[in-house]
Amino acid sequence: MLSLEALYKSILSKQREVSAIQSQLLSSPDEVTRAELLDSLRRVKEEEDRLNRQFMEFAVGVDISDFQQRQEESFDWEQELGAILQPILDEIKSATSESRIVSQLRSDIEDIADLHETAEAAVANLEELAENSMSPELAAHLASRVDEWTRRRDDLANRLTALEHQLDNRMSTRKSILDSTTGYAETFVRTRGLNLLLGVLGFCAVFFGIRWLGALIRRLGPSRKAGSFSTRVGALVFQFASVAGGILATLIVFNLVGDWFLLGIVILFLLGVGWAGIKTLPQQIETVKLMLNIGAVREGERIVMDGTPWKLDSLSLAARLVNPELEGGVMTLPVRLLVGMHSRPPGPHEEWFPCRAGDWVVLADGRSGRIAYQTPSAVQVVELGGSQTMYQTPDFLAQTPKVLSTGYRIEVPFGIDFAHRSEATSTIPARMQEAVAAGLASFLDPKLIQHVSVEFARAGSSSLDLCALVDLHGDTAPQWESIERSIHRILVDACNQYNWNIPFPQLTVHTAQSDGPRKNPSPAKK
Repeated sequence: MLSLEALYKSILSKQREVSAIQSQLLSSPDEVTRAELLDSLRRVKEEEDRLNRQFMEFAVGVDISDFQQRQEESFDWEQELGAILQPILDEIKSATSESRIVSQLRSDIEDIADLHETAEAAVANLEELAENSMSPELAAHLASRVDEWTRRRDDLANRLTALEHQLDNRMSTRKSILDSTTGYAETFVRTRGLNLLLGVLGFCAVFFGIRWLGALIRRLGPSRKAGSFSTRVGALVFQFASVAGGILATLIVFNLVGDWFLLGIVILFLLGVGWAGIKTLPQQIETVKLMLNIGAVREGERIVMDGTPWKLDSLSLAARLVNPELEGGVMTLPVRLLVGMHSRPPGPHEEWFPCRAGDWVVLADGRSGRIAYQTPSAVQVVELGGSQTMYQTPDFLAQTPKVLSTGYRIEVPFGIDFAHRSEATSTIPARMQEAVAAGLASFLDPKLIQHVSVEFARAGSSSLDLCALVDLHGDTAPQWESIERSIHRILVDACNQYNWNIPFPQLTVHTAQSDGPRKNPSPAKK
C-alpha cells in the first residue's frame, strides 16, 4: 500500500506540473518560449503515462500489456545493429579515451600555432602600412585594424599557452603504455573476467553434455551399422545441436549477468559466421552430403590426391585416408578438403602403389635402384654404389617406375651378315640360344633363369637382325645391367666361335648421270 501511495503522489505531482506548463503556454509571449514549453510538456506527459501504467500493473497484480495499445514501429536493421554495437564502441572509447584526448590536444595546438603565426604576420604588416600611410584618415583606420589583429594575436597566444599547459599536465600524469595496458587488462578481468568465465563454462557444459548424451544414446540404443545413413544423420544432428546449444547457453549467461559488451561480441561473431555461411552455402551443402556418405566421395572407395591413390577408410566429420603400401600412409583430413573430388570402387586386383620398399625399379629418367623407403611425401631410390636420389611422391609416380623385383625380361638385338642368310632363321638362332643359356648359367643360378630364346627378328638394311630374349627372376634385379652386358658379350663370342660375320652400317652414295657428253668450252679469244 505504501508503494501505491507513493506512485499516486508522483502521478498527482506530474499532473500539477502539466497544468503549470499549460498555463505558461497560454501566457507565453513568443514562439521560441512556446516551443520550449511544448517540448517540456511532451516529456512530462510521457513520464505521467509511464507512472500510470506502473500504478495499474502494481494495483491489478497481473500482466496488462496485452490491453495496452501498441504503436506500430517499422524494423530498422541499422538502428538495431547500432544498438548492438553501442556497448562495444563505448568500451573501445573508454579504453582509448586518454590517447584520443592527447591526440586532440596536439592537433589543436598545431592549428592554433598556425593561426597565431598568421595573426602575428598580419599585425606586423599593418603596423608597417600605418607608419607609411599618406593621410591621417588612413593612418587612423589602419591603427584600428592593428588593434583588432593585436587582440586576435594575443587571444590565440593565450589559447596556445592554455592548450600547451593542458598537454603538459596530461603527459606528466599519463601512465606508460605498459602500465596503461596492464591497468586496462586488470580492469577488464576484474569487471568482465567472471562474466567471460561463466559464459565459457556455460558453453562447455552444454556442448560436452549434448555430445555425451549422443554417445550414451548410441551405446544404449538399438544396434545399428556404424556407417548407416541413420547413424550418420544422428551424429550430424548431435554435432550441430552441441554447437548451437553451447552458443545459446553463452548468450543466456551474458544476458543474465547484464554484460552487453560480451553479448554484442558474440552476436557480431554469429552475424559474421552467418554471412560467411551464406556466401559458402553450396560448399557447405556438399560438405554435409560427404559427411552423410551420399556425395561424390564415399567411404571404402579409392580416391586420388596429388597423384597418389588412397583408400577412404572412414568418412564422418573428418576423413581418414589409408594407403597400405606407404610408410606412415594414414592421413586425417577435414571433410571440406574433399569437396569437388570424386572416388570410385577399387578393382579386385588393383595395386595401391606401383612398388614396395626393397623393390628394384627402373625410372623414365634412366635411373635404376632399390626403393629405400616410400612415404606419402617422398620416395628414396638407392642406386648401385650407394648414391641416393629423393623424389617427391607425385614426381616419382610421374616417372612410371618399372619394377624388376617381380621378374623382368632383357631384350638384346643383334645383327649378322647377309652372307649367313641360309642359316639365319634356323641354325644360327639355335646355337646362339644354347650359347646364351650356357653363358648365363656359368654365373647365375639356373633356377633364376626362367626362359632363354633367340629369334629371327627381321632383315634390316645392312644386316639380318636377331633378338635374344631372357626372362629372369626378380632376385637378379640388382645385376640386370651387368647381365645385359654379359648377353652382348656371349653373342659376340658365339660369332667368333662359329665365324659369323658381324656387319656394320654401310653408306651407299649415288651420283646423278648427265644427259649427254659435256662439250669442251671454246678457247678464249686472244
